[in-house]
Amino acid sequence: MDTSSTIIGVGLLVLFIGPILFVLYRQGAKDMRNRKALKALAKEHNLNLDYTEISNSLVLGLDKNKHQLLVLEPINAMQHQIIDLSQVTKSSIIKRSVSFLENDTRKNKVIQISVELKAKSDLKQITEILFYDEDGVENDDMETRLFTASRWNDLIQASL
Repeated sequence: MDTSSTIIGVGLLVLFIGPILFVLYRQGAKDMRNRKALKALAKEHNLNLDYTEISNSLVLGLDKNKHQLLVLEPINAMQHQIIDLSQVTKSSIIKRSVSFLENDTRKNKVIQISVELKAKSDLKQITEILFYDEDGVENDDMETRLFTASRWNDLIQASL
């Protein structure tokens, strides 16, 4: 009777822990694939990345010496962009929000967080790097993504 109870216990343990281990394995494989793509692009463009950020929806790398920012979007078929920070005059965090009523009080809810880069020549927007989108695939904690966006905004401003 002890052997059968042990077998049932181990079976239940595998049944409940197995999916969690599978998800962790898949996430690790995604991170490794994104890291390899970032290293390959950096090598292709002769960049030595001082800072990197890897998430499901965004991969960033910064070369402080060459003033180059590498932006890779795994969700959009690994589209990438190399931004020359010497052509950027200003970077700022943009928070888009919507207002709604709850219990007769007006509240705001942040739906997007991005870092906007503006060109030196005519203050046109060069690009907008999206860190958080409520409707996006990766629905991380908004405050965590805001912290990440502010950290990268500080890094970009230090490289201007």
